[in-house]
Amino acid sequence: MSNIGNQMSKAIRRLFDITPVPTAMSSSTGEILYTNPALRKLLGYSETEILSSGVVLTHPEDIAINHKVREKLTQSPDRSVQVHKRYLHKDGHSILALLNIVAETDEHGEVLWFMSQIVDLSGTRQSQAAELLLDQLVQKSHDAIYVADLTFGQILNCNELGYKRLGYTKEELLRLTVPDINPLFRKVMTWQEHVEQLKLAHNVFVEGTHKCKDGSEIPIEANVNLIEFNNEQYLLAIVRDISERKARELRTLEAQNLDPLTGLPNRRLLNSKLHDMLSHCRERSEKVAFMYLDIDNFKQINDTYGHSSGDEVLTTLANRLRDFTRQNDIVARLGGDEFLVVLPGLNSQEHVLSLADHLLQVTSHSIALTNGYSLTTDISVGATLCYGQEVDIATAISVADKAMYQAKTHPGSKSVFFDCTA
Repeated sequence: MSNIGNQMSKAIRRLFDITPVPTAMSSSTGEILYTNPALRKLLGYSETEILSSGVVLTHPEDIAINHKVREKLTQSPDRSVQVHKRYLHKDGHSILALLNIVAETDEHGEVLWFMSQIVDLSGTRQSQAAELLLDQLVQKSHDAIYVADLTFGQILNCNELGYKRLGYTKEELLRLTVPDINPLFRKVMTWQEHVEQLKLAHNVFVEGTHKCKDGSEIPIEANVNLIEFNNEQYLLAIVRDISERKARELRTLEAQNLDPLTGLPNRRLLNSKLHDMLSHCRERSEKVAFMYLDIDNFKQINDTYGHSSGDEVLTTLANRLRDFTRQNDIVARLGGDEFLVVLPGLNSQEHVLSLADHLLQVTSHSIALTNGYSLTTDISVGATLCYGQEVDIATAISVADKAMYQAKTHPGSKSVFFDCTA
């Protein structure tokens, strides 16, 4: 070291040598006089290499910062300077750092040397960037993310979508448990059963619903994981709103189960709806009326006016049947020009025939076709009435069908009633 460097006592030198903070001493012109092991480790040099004249420790683009710092300290040596700058590692990569530098002066106020301590910010900034990235990924995620405790399912944290999607503030949601927002744990399993399943599998995929603050429910799918953090176990759930997917599935299902011309249920959907209706009627001890409809001489309509006009007749009849029936009634197209109307809650043959006659009146109005023609159709209706406790779907439809063929033996629109045991 130079004579100036030798003014450092051995004790101070040893102190700088062992400090983990990178430290350097430089002359008033910027020449490196001393570096401690921490600085050499940071920049990748040996003691001999770092003191050689050809070594430049500052990033070339930040050299001007050195000149400004020395100028400030020369003008005001009693003040320290703190500045961000980049250093250059031996292998060529840059290191972002915070430079803290002070000047040492003689009795005349002339600068003898500068003492610098360098704080490596690269790791800190990378860590901050990682936290920022994680925070942004979580907060801006298209999925809701929840953290809950295992004992009671208390919601401990969530991202912004997690509470906004359900209509809560974050403070409100954090007062709730997972069972409060997921009806699955009241209908299918307990929270404890879910936790035991999760402990065995560590990861489960569930589909269900989440209950919003206003009481409505949205369909969801959740990827649920058991995680450990600081020796504590937590539940981490990534939850996706599948409303759109469910709507698409429903549209696809309806397309598969609805008559493409009239939009009425076809035979496959009809059977499902009938089973649900009859189950309800059994619980309420209600009777169920079946009405089988057929358009008289429909082939002649197709032959005279064309199949597109025949389709118009079918769609018009379907719409009139929809308007005639109640919300809990069933209207279906069985095929061709045949339709079925099922009405729960009727109590007598007279009641059924009265409604059948009313239905004939509704369907008797002329139909204006797009080709300019107008026509009136005759409808034959076969009806029967069954007890909800005893009804057999196939038998009931067959009886109504036979009654409809009996109605066809009469001229014009006609309804005929057969007893359900016929």
